Amino acid sequence: MRKVSGTRQWFCLNKMEVTIEKATILQCLTGHTSDVTSCDFGPNFMLVTGSSDKTVRIWEWSPGAGFVEKSFSPLRGHKYGVTSVKVSPQGSMVATASIDGTAILWNLHSGNKIHTMVQVNGDAIRVCRFAPDSSVLVTAGDNGAICIWDLVHRNLIRTIFQHEGTTQALAFTPDSQYLVSACSLECIYVWHLHDLVDTTDDAPKQPVASVDNAHDMGFLSMDISSLITTTDDPFVKSYQLAASGNSEIIKMWTITSLSVPKHKMISGCVTIEESGSLIGHTSVVTCVKFNSSGRNLVSSSLDKLVKLWDLNGACICTLKGHTRYVNSVAFSRDFTLVVSGSNDKSVIIWDLSGELNLNSEMVKAHHQLGCLLDGGDQENRMVMNAESEENSVTLIEKLDDIFEGAINSCSFHGDSMVATGSSDRLVRMFSVTEDLTLEEVTNSPIDSHSYAVNHVEFNKGGEMLATCSLDGWVNVWDAATADRIQSVPANKLSVRVCRFSPDSNWIITAGDDEIAVVWDVSSMEQICVLEGHSDAITCAAFSPDGNLIVTTCSNADFRLWFMDNQVYIEDGAHDLGILSCDFSENLEPIPNVDLLDSQNYLLVTSGNDSLVKLWSVAVEKIDNNLNHDSIQVKVWRCLQGHGGSVFCVRFSPVSGELVCSTATDRQARIWSVYSADCLHVLEHDSIVTSCAFSKSCTLLVTGCFDKTLWVWKLPQQLIFQSVVANKVKSRAKILPDWNNKDVLRWLKDVGLSEISETITLSALDGEKIMSLQDDEILANLELTEEQSEVFAKELNWLKKDERQFNSSYWSKINEIPEEFICPITQEIMRDPVKISDGFTYERRAITEWFMSGKYTSPMTNGVLSNTDISSNVELRNAIRTFLYDEE
Repeated sequence: MRKVSGTRQWFCLNKMEVTIEKATILQCLTGHTSDVTSCDFGPNFMLVTGSSDKTVRIWEWSPGAGFVEKSFSPLRGHKYGVTSVKVSPQGSMVATASIDGTAILWNLHSGNKIHTMVQVNGDAIRVCRFAPDSSVLVTAGDNGAICIWDLVHRNLIRTIFQHEGTTQALAFTPDSQYLVSACSLECIYVWHLHDLVDTTDDAPKQPVASVDNAHDMGFLSMDISSLITTTDDPFVKSYQLAASGNSEIIKMWTITSLSVPKHKMISGCVTIEESGSLIGHTSVVTCVKFNSSGRNLVSSSLDKLVKLWDLNGACICTLKGHTRYVNSVAFSRDFTLVVSGSNDKSVIIWDLSGELNLNSEMVKAHHQLGCLLDGGDQENRMVMNAESEENSVTLIEKLDDIFEGAINSCSFHGDSMVATGSSDRLVRMFSVTEDLTLEEVTNSPIDSHSYAVNHVEFNKGGEMLATCSLDGWVNVWDAATADRIQSVPANKLSVRVCRFSPDSNWIITAGDDEIAVVWDVSSMEQICVLEGHSDAITCAAFSPDGNLIVTTCSNADFRLWFMDNQVYIEDGAHDLGILSCDFSENLEPIPNVDLLDSQNYLLVTSGNDSLVKLWSVAVEKIDNNLNHDSIQVKVWRCLQGHGGSVFCVRFSPVSGELVCSTATDRQARIWSVYSADCLHVLEHDSIVTSCAFSKSCTLLVTGCFDKTLWVWKLPQQLIFQSVVANKVKSRAKILPDWNNKDVLRWLKDVGLSEISETITLSALDGEKIMSLQDDEILANLELTEEQSEVFAKELNWLKKDERQFNSSYWSKINEIPEEFICPITQEIMRDPVKISDGFTYERRAITEWFMSGKYTSPMTNGVLSNTDISSNVELRNAIRTFLYDEE
C-alpha cells in the first residue's frame, strides 16, 4: 500500500497498480425478491447469493451479459430465510444456512443437494464457515450452540454450548488450527480445532483463549487475514482478526499461538489482544471480509456504504450505490471485484479497477470443466440421489430353493464369489454374474461336514476357504477347485468360528471348549492356545495388521490378545452374552484423531442385548513397536435399533465406513460408523443370521434361518463414500504434531522412499524438524551426498510457512505459468497430484471434488476408472523453484 501525488490513493491488485477512485458499479443484479442477506465468490467468478426470500442464487460470468444465473438456479431447499452462504475453500461445494434451523451442502457446479444438517434443537442458524482445509463445516446461531460437522463422513462431531448469546461470527485461522467464535453478549472464544474434532474424548471442551466485553452490544461478523506473521521462534505464529458488531467501529485483534505438539499443550499457548480500530462508518457494521492476499479489508454497514481498508487502518475507498442498508460483502478470489448484498433487494458488483465491462473476458479459457456440461451424466444422477428416495438398497435376488437348512454364515471374496455354510451340512459357492445375481459354481456344494456348518470365510486373497462345523472339524479348501488343502485336528465339541489372519499365514479357531487356537495354515501346527474364557467362545477376529486378536464369549466378556499374551478383558460388554465381533480394516479408523505414539483399532461387537457397540482400541507404541502392557479400550459408539439378539456384525471392507448387523427381529441394518445413524433397514421373512459385503460395497448378502439367501444392491452414493473416504485425509496436521509415521508418508509423497529406513531409525518427527537446523538433522543421518542435497531442499520447502507462500504467490501472480494453475480452483497448486484421467490438480481441490459427491473427471466429465491419487513431484518442484527463486 502506498500514496502518490495529490490525494489519489492506490492499492495492489494482481501486482497491477489500480486507482481506487476509478472503482465503479459493473453490474446490479435484481433477481431476489427480498433483502439479500449473504454473498460469496467461488473460483473463476462464480457468485452465490442468499436472501430472506428463502432462495440461494448461483451466478456465473458470461461475456456480453455479465453475471447470469446458472440454469439450475435458484436453489430452493430452505423453508425460511437464508442467513448465510459460503463457498468451500476449493470451490466444489457451497453451504447455506437458514432461520429454519438447517444448513445445506450443495454441489456448486450442478446445484444438487449433497447433505442437510440440522442445528441442535432446530434453532435458527446465522452463520456457517468451512475450515480452510475443507475438513469441517461449523454452524452457529440463535441458541449460541456451535456445531462441528465432519464433511468427509457428513456427521455431527461435536456441539459446543459455551456461548450464551446468539452466535453470528465465526472465523478460522488460515492454517485450520484455530476456530474463533463471538456472540451477541460480547464474548470472543478461541478454540483449538484438533480438540473439537477429537471424537475419542467426550470431556467438555474449553477455549484456549477468550475475551469478555470485547465489543459493545455484541458481534455480527469477523474474518481472519490469510497472512501469518512469524518470529525468530519457529513455533510462534500471529494471526490478524477483524471483527464488527452493533457499533460503527471495526476492531482489530492479534491472535498469537505457540504451535507446540498437541501432547505438550500448556496453558497460555494462545493469546488474543486488541490491536487497533477502523473508524469510518457512521452506523452498525454488518460484515467484514479480508481479500485472498490478506492485505485489504472490505466492510458493509447500515449506513448504506461499502468501505475498503488497508493494513494500516486507512479507508482507501468508499463505495456508494445501495439505497438501503448493506448486509454482506465479499471479494472475488483475485480481488478485482467486490460484491455487496443489501436490504434494497439488490446485489451490486463493484469493479475496483474501473477497466472492466460486461464484454470483458474474465473466466480462464481452460476452465471448461466436465462438471459444467449439462446432460444427466452418471455423476449428476448419483449426487441428485444423495437425499432422495432413490438412494435406497435394492433387493436383486432371493435364493429360496437351494438350501435345505438355515444359513449360518456367508462370506464374500472381492466382488466375484460368495460362500455359504448352512445347517444342511453343506458349503456352497456362487459366482456373481454380470447382472449381479448369484450362480452356483460347478464344484459346489462341498459335502464334508457331518453336522451343521457354523462359519465360512475366504482368506484375503481369495485362494482359500475355511469352514468349521458342529462336528468339531475345521477344513481349509482351495477356493478354485474345492479340494481340501488342510484340516485342523478334530475338536470334541462344536467349533463356532474360523478366521484367517490378514496375511493368510494363520487361522484362529474357537468354540464350545472355551479356548481359541491359532494355527499355522501351511502345516496346521499350533502357534498358540488362548485360554481364560469361562464359557463358549462365540467369535474371534484378527486386527487388520495381524498384531491383535479379539475373542468374545457367551458370558458377556471379550478379551484382547497379543498371540498367547492376554492384555485386556472387558467384562459385561453386552448383557446376556456376545454373539459376534469384527475389526475394521482401516488402520486409521477414527477420523480427525492421531494419538501420538499409538496404534488405533476399531472393534465392533454385538450381543443378546440387541445392541451393536463400536470400541476404540489404542495401543501405545515405543520405538515403533506395540507396547503390550499399555492398551486403552472404550465404547466409541453404541448403535441402537434392533429389537432382538444381534447374531452377526461386519465392517465394510477397506475404509470401514459401514457396519451391517443382523438379528432375530428379521432385520439387517446398515449403519454409518461415523455418525452412528442407521442408514437402511432391510426387512426379511425370518431371523437374519449372517451378512457379508463385497469388496467394493456394491453388494451385500444376508443369510436367514428360513433357508434363504438375499442379495442386495447398495446405492451408488453409499459405494462412493466408502471408496473415497479412506483417500481423503480429514484434517491437515500441523508440522509439530507429525510423528515418525507422518514423516515417512511425506518422504513417500516427495519421492524419497529410499531413505525411509534411515528416517525410521532416527525417530525423526515434526517437532525435531521445526526445532533443529537442517545441518543438525542431516548430521544424524547416514545419507549419500545426493540424498542429503535433495533431502535438505525438501526440508527447506517443508518449513516454508503460509506467510512465505502467500508472499511469494501474490508477488508473482502475473508471471505464473499456465501449467502451475489448478483447473478446478484457478489458483497456483501447492501440492499437485495426478488422478486416473491423466490431469493434474491441487490435492485439496480434487479431494474436495470427491467430497462433493463426484467421481467423474473435472476435465472430461468421464467416469473415473479409479479414485487413486499420486503426487506430481516434478511439477511440485518446478512450482516451488519458481516461487522461491531457487535453482
